[in-house]
Amino acid sequence: MDSLFLRNIRILTCIGVPAEERKTAQELLVSLEFLNPIDVIARSDDPTDGIDYADVTNLVQTIAKTERKTIERFAEDVATAMLREFKPKGGIRVTVEKHPPLPLESASVRIERLLPHP
Repeated sequence: MDSLFLRNIRILTCIGVPAEERKTAQELLVSLEFLNPIDVIARSDDPTDGIDYADVTNLVQTIAKTERKTIERFAEDVATAMLREFKPKGGIRVTVEKHPPLPLESASVRIERLLPHP
């Protein structure tokens, strides 16, 4: 299956388990892999035959406006929105990375929401 991979979309959102941590927006890095044929856009070289990166980025930023406690929930919300809006034929993979206020470089989750083959 072909895929389109958008790496490290930088967004600010209020996220964290303690309420104190959610008081200040934090940066998350969001990477998306759309499992979707790219043969049409590869032949046509017409951007309207593919997924618009700006539309994807704007949707992720819109999702980030809602406060959450966990990156797991954020990843699930992003996956659901991407499937609904862009309808990739094979599904979506979402990775969300956070640099928490802990002695830890980063925490990340990766989820896959694969669609059954017709």
